[in-house]
Amino acid sequence: MNALTNPKAAQIAAELDSDIGVLVPALDDLLSRVTGGESTVAEFERTSIKLVAALPFPDSIGHGEVVATLFHYRDQVRLDIEVEHNRMFARPDGTPSDRICYLNDFVASLSLVPGAPEIPEEFVRHVVAGIAAARDAVRRHNRRNAAPWSEVQVSAKEE
Repeated sequence: MNALTNPKAAQIAAELDSDIGVLVPALDDLLSRVTGGESTVAEFERTSIKLVAALPFPDSIGHGEVVATLFHYRDQVRLDIEVEHNRMFARPDGTPSDRICYLNDFVASLSLVPGAPEIPEEFVRHVVAGIAAARDAVRRHNRRNAAPWSEVQVSAKEE
């Protein structure tokens, strides 16, 4: 089964291992909350699931995704959330440099005991705030550092 045949995470939650399946609807809601769109299932096995949701940037340069992976790790359930993007620092001529725009990066991980009924609210708040900050980081940096020599410009990496 893949995202093409079954795009809704909640529909396949019953087929997952019970420790992970219980958390999938909350994870799907979290991704919808931080991106404003729907998530799709990128990978699916009985003991793990990877959800992906598109993350638009305010300046419309490049594209990003919030990737959430829920899986068993040793004796715990682990949740990894990260922002993946193709935004690079731009050269003076506007072309992408070799340096990734780290301002737009975000990574968060959480380990839960098996049978945990929900994602802790503190972690949810951290993810919501972190992804919002990562999305707006370039604009916020440029607003705080108004001098022309400290302005950051980004460009999308050609694929």
